[in-house]
Amino acid sequence: MKITMKSKYKSLTGLIFIVLNTSILLGLTFSSNEIHIDKSYEKYDFTVEPITSNYEEYIKGNFSDYECSNYTLSVFLNENTSSVVGNLTADYYNDDPVNFTQIPFHIYPSGMQYNTRPGDIDILNVTTSEDPNQELEFEVLSDIQLMWVNLTSELEPGNRTSFIISFNTTLTDGGIDRASDHGWDHNNSRIFKFGSAYPMPCVYDEYDGWNIDPYLSIGDPFYFDMAYYDLIINVPNSMTVAATGELVEKITIGNRTINHYNPRLPVREVTFSASRYFEVESYFSADANVTVSLYYLNKSSWLWHNFAVDVVGNAGSLYYVAFGNYTYPTLNIVQEYTMFGGMEYPCQVYISEAADRHSDPWWYLETIIAHEVAHQWFYNLVGVDEVDWGFLDEGVVCWVTDWYKDVFHPDWNIFEPYWGLSRLRHYSLDYGLPNKINQSVYECIDSGSNYWYIAYTKAPTILEKLRTIIGLDNFIYGLRYFTHENFFEIAQLIDLQQAFETISGETLDWFFLPWFNDPYLPKYNFTSVLYNTQSKTVNITIEDVNENLNPYSYSQQIPITIYSSGSTLEFSEFKWINGTTSLIIPIQKKPVRVVLNYTDNVLVQFSDHDLNYLETTDIIVINGQQPNIPSFNVIIILLAFSTLGIIFMTKKSKYQINN
Repeated sequence: MKITMKSKYKSLTGLIFIVLNTSILLGLTFSSNEIHIDKSYEKYDFTVEPITSNYEEYIKGNFSDYECSNYTLSVFLNENTSSVVGNLTADYYNDDPVNFTQIPFHIYPSGMQYNTRPGDIDILNVTTSEDPNQELEFEVLSDIQLMWVNLTSELEPGNRTSFIISFNTTLTDGGIDRASDHGWDHNNSRIFKFGSAYPMPCVYDEYDGWNIDPYLSIGDPFYFDMAYYDLIINVPNSMTVAATGELVEKITIGNRTINHYNPRLPVREVTFSASRYFEVESYFSADANVTVSLYYLNKSSWLWHNFAVDVVGNAGSLYYVAFGNYTYPTLNIVQEYTMFGGMEYPCQVYISEAADRHSDPWWYLETIIAHEVAHQWFYNLVGVDEVDWGFLDEGVVCWVTDWYKDVFHPDWNIFEPYWGLSRLRHYSLDYGLPNKINQSVYECIDSGSNYWYIAYTKAPTILEKLRTIIGLDNFIYGLRYFTHENFFEIAQLIDLQQAFETISGETLDWFFLPWFNDPYLPKYNFTSVLYNTQSKTVNITIEDVNENLNPYSYSQQIPITIYSSGSTLEFSEFKWINGTTSLIIPIQKKPVRVVLNYTDNVLVQFSDHDLNYLETTDIIVINGQQPNIPSFNVIIILLAFSTLGIIFMTKKSKYQINN
């Protein structure tokens, strides 16, 4: 189905954040300032009829029939020892088609980076949930940050088992990784961050069986199924806590406070951060029924106050109306110390305090917030195996972030040309390395590919190329369809392709197979240029010299210009180059120069940093007869067979032009 995005202005239906009338919410004090929503996105009308079978349930946020595991995570923060003692009560649901006798859990902190104090999860014991508790056997494999819980009997598909894991987590120092204790009390800067720092259930799938990958320093090595969570956090009274879910209960006992959070709907994991020094701004969206809160240190209030709130409002509004309901009752934006720009978790994202010191702090903070908020759709609602297909959600989110910039900052000219275009063209020239997108983190390491480049530069640039082919209307609705069809599930590249195919009404193998699976970009060369003075035609053969290095042939439109003597333009037109291609073009005057112009959205491996075109003046003139060139007949025959092969191997599409 093709859906047209109309250009009309309408009232805001997304996330308009309204200042809370009350100054106290469950014991937390919030600042009270006005938010300013930029309504630039209103030029798009996203109101369409339902296009997926489960659209209505998705929009309503009705997932009551979604059966999955239930976890209660109860933790006690000890700031003197920088540790967290906790219990994870697991009501584990087997939704896989095999029987389980043991279940693995990630225990990541020992793999995280640190300064002087390494992270660790010490498993104290594992018991059954019934009274009296029965101890269960477990095994800890420290070298791969893994533990196995042995069950008392086989767990069959569709059944449940319950047990409790008691543990003690030591937070790393230095503040550079997902779980940490960093900053100092003497200057009001200390923050505790508890991310990926409890026993986290592994995923079983049809490709790998149990996914028991260790914590990796490349990418975001996380892959989790959806589950219902209750999160109970015990902290000193004077600490402010930001955590996954809605604060449903708060109890003070002596000098400690117990905070109970519930996301209400399934999430992939939970996190919390605590500090005595957080300032908090909070707003409520009546339309979306979402409370949005910002947590940051006083030293950063000059940057965060008002500005960060507006960014969240703009990003939330755009993504809400473009991709569908956020569905959760809360969203937190939390400042952190980290070596990353930010990190996504369900209902809570972290933003680096390094924005304070950036050369353009407002641009940097806005970019990271817009990026991490987009992950609420493309990471949590739609999950990804981050080890095998980490490029997928990062590629989509990077493109979405740039679209956000284009909507709210059109003067930045993000897509004119797209910022990743030059980097793609020069990558192979500079490094001589393969850079296939569709590969796992392990494959990137083995092939010498740069994962960060692939996920954060090449993948969004290829998506932008697709957008220029199918149009912005179809592209946005393709992402929306992708979201609606895969929410709460684990998506793969084929699911994204099928979403775009459904919306555009065309097969896209010709695009996805080469651009996501070829290790090298095309590199063109003029094999021969023949001008026939009798037929007044020029026969141009363009070869992709990298074609034998790739499993699939590329197809893309490239402008071709032909000049006669005196630099007179005789021909200028876009032509589809489908691998090695032969073109016959009518020209009245004898050509002296033929040029392939590498304009915006033409992706090639450059041969020279200073050239953005390919040209030839080596033109053979014939008078209606075959030129007296050795082996010319053989060349013509080979070209004929090559052309036939391309015709049969290349899938037809309305985007390909018969030359």
